[in-house]
Amino acid sequence: MTVPRRRTASEQVSVALLDAAETVLDRDGAAAVTVRAVAREAGVAPMGVYNRFSSKDGLLAALAIRAFDDLAAAIDVGPEGGPADRLHRACRGYRRFALSHPARYTLIFDVGSPAADPASPVTARGREVFAVLVDMVRGLTLRRGLDPLHAAQALWNGQHGAVTLELAGVVQTPDAAATFDQTIDVVIRGLQTPRA
Repeated sequence: MTVPRRRTASEQVSVALLDAAETVLDRDGAAAVTVRAVAREAGVAPMGVYNRFSSKDGLLAALAIRAFDDLAAAIDVGPEGGPADRLHRACRGYRRFALSHPARYTLIFDVGSPAADPASPVTARGREVFAVLVDMVRGLTLRRGLDPLHAAQALWNGQHGAVTLELAGVVQTPDAAATFDQTIDVVIRGLQTPRA
């Protein structure tokens, strides 16, 4: 029997501060995530936040990595079903994450995101999550000459665009969920070798 690893007191403090930062982010948006606001939410002195994350940028980077972790969990559909079915379910998970946590979604994908820095650990985590999508796309019978990386980017473009429009409230159809499913279906069919 494996004994579960216990978090150290230091890890518990970091988790509690990130929880507080996430509360501020979800409630007030990324611009409101400051060292002072997080310290106030957590009930600690600002120095406690600085000691864990060095700066506001360090705090936002840790929040963005956590958001990518949550997104990874949302698109993890397991091995059941065929490749296209798995992709559909993963894309629905992506949409659910974005709609349930719009501030977290915006933090990782909006202009000025910590993920925009190629040297950032946030960018590395984002690439790891994208690699899950690439692996799922590899299961499709892709059109001749279509690289799985480019196919996955095309699929991401479609789902991200659809979700971003929905979050902005500018979808022109009456059922955004049905339109999202149709968008994903069109993209997945377009990536695959046409059936004879």
